Amino acid sequence: MKIVDGRERQIGEVAMDVVGLQEESEQDDLEKVKILTQMMREHQQSVVRLGKIRRKTIRKLRVKRVPYRQIADSCGVTDQALFADLRKHPEENE
Repeated sequence: MKIVDGRERQIGEVAMDVVGLQEESEQDDLEKVKILTQMMREHQQSVVRLGKIRRKTIRKLRVKRVPYRQIADSCGVTDQALFADLRKHPEENE
């Protein structure tokens, strides 16, 4: 949630507001690019955090001897992609 114009808004609403801004001046564009950059940073951090949680959960499933193929099917990816992601990111301390 973000507070914008005195009310709470979801990130998507804020994005729509920012994209809908009229390009009136250079200062407005600088503010717009600043806001968009911050939003991108927040989303990138979320993707990293979600990836760690996902890998931790996959490792828990593997301890329970759930096959890579079954986990991959559930994720909608190939088992090779799943295994490659786990190898690329060795067990992390969350």
